[in-house]
Amino acid sequence: MRKYKLTGLLLVFIIVSSVFSQFYLNVGTVKVGDTNYMVYEFGPEFTIGPVLLGITLRTYSGDLSTGQFYFGAPGSESPSTNIVDGINIVSFGLDLGTFWFRYGAMKPLTYGMGFVFNGYFIPNIRVLDGGIRLGTLNASVHVPYQIQQLSNFAFEQSDSLYTASLSTKLAIFDLAVFGGMENNENVPIQYVVGASLTLPVLGFSLGAEADIQTWRDGTTGYGAFGGLFGDFGVLQIVAGPYYASDGFSPWLIGKSYPTIRTSTEFESGNYKQQLGYIAKAGLVLEPYGKALVGLKGDFEGNWLFSGEGLITIPAVAGTNGLVLYGYLYDNTPFEGGQILDANSDARVTIAYPIFNNFYAGVKYIWNGTDWNQTAFVGGSANF
Repeated sequence: MRKYKLTGLLLVFIIVSSVFSQFYLNVGTVKVGDTNYMVYEFGPEFTIGPVLLGITLRTYSGDLSTGQFYFGAPGSESPSTNIVDGINIVSFGLDLGTFWFRYGAMKPLTYGMGFVFNGYFIPNIRVLDGGIRLGTLNASVHVPYQIQQLSNFAFEQSDSLYTASLSTKLAIFDLAVFGGMENNENVPIQYVVGASLTLPVLGFSLGAEADIQTWRDGTTGYGAFGGLFGDFGVLQIVAGPYYASDGFSPWLIGKSYPTIRTSTEFESGNYKQQLGYIAKAGLVLEPYGKALVGLKGDFEGNWLFSGEGLITIPAVAGTNGLVLYGYLYDNTPFEGGQILDANSDARVTIAYPIFNNFYAGVKYIWNGTDWNQTAFVGGSANF
């Protein structure tokens, strides 16, 4: 009887939630220790004036064969069967113009001209961002903490990188100052700070960026980039020369940073002095897709390539359409005439939209020699 009551309650929760502006639904696995848990999380997210609020119900099971489900955070020493422990806040925000804050799914971070902080993003985590706006002065902070369970107000650090930024007008220029602190003592790098000064000209921004990277072994690296940046809605362009001293890595804080910082080869001694160029271009054709490619090279023939693309196939003949996504990062592109090798980080996703931002699909991940296939059900963060 309890099982039927629980099923009925979940159905009512879903139906009532559907009247809100957005509905969050995610199904996936979470590994805690040596145990894999199947986790289901769903609920409404809506905006009322300056207030953003998202509430979900999270239930999980460590053994689907028994049919026993628990509520709250997987991995607890005392699993709860109380549905109240499964209710959690996944987003909460307030924007009063001068002051704002937002707790929720992480959004990509890019600071300055993107020479170091370049689209840094981790899927499936929640963070707290906040800031102030005073005329032309804008300041913000990024704090990576998330609520693990609301009933006992348990929270945890969701990432180890804290960042902050400050931007303002300086005469006819746009000035930005920014920085990040790596809180994980096992990660070799500790601080990254930088500043950019740009001037809008004919739709482009001409300017320069200078950055410093401080490592735990005492090494300090310096880097600078100068060039142009253009954002024309459909087309975005970045191009220009750069300099990097020993111990400095351009594009360091990007989508690949979560993987790079756990590598045994991530250390200051592997980054040598460079003088080269950067060229990036992005094409956005809403709602059909987007593409972004970037190339970093030096004058000795060494290249680093990154690119991603998304194609949305519209609904046809009663179907919901299809989404195709691809990502490639390679610090030895086309070496030996090969597109993919041991240095390539690549994945391809084929996803079928079920409703709103909820998909079922297949993801292919390149492991350096072969493609591994995995299925998923959930939001676009699984891409």
